[in-house]
Amino acid sequence: MSNKILVAGAATNAAGAFIQAYALGNATATVPAGDYYIAPTANVTIELNTNTSGNISNASWAVVVANNTGGYFISDGVNMRANVLSGTPTITLFQVNQGQAVGETYA
Repeated sequence: MSNKILVAGAATNAAGAFIQAYALGNATATVPAGDYYIAPTANVTIELNTNTSGNISNASWAVVVANNTGGYFISDGVNMRANVLSGTPTITLFQVNQGQAVGETYA
């Protein structure tokens, strides 16, 4: 278990901020496990695999965050993806990181 330090008033992506930016790239990609926000992004949907057969190769994707809208979602690292509808948009997610990792301990 790692400890975190939260800094009051820290802006997004600053050391000690609760929210950290996570660059996912510009192509359809599986979202790593974690809690995320996405700001409205043109040509990108967040999708959930709704196939309950247990076989990921038979994925059936359903939109949970629509194109050019924002929202909050949780990924298990396998069954959530950011799907690029056209072009090569920059996919930036904002992860609930809960601050910066503690590098030292003090007695």
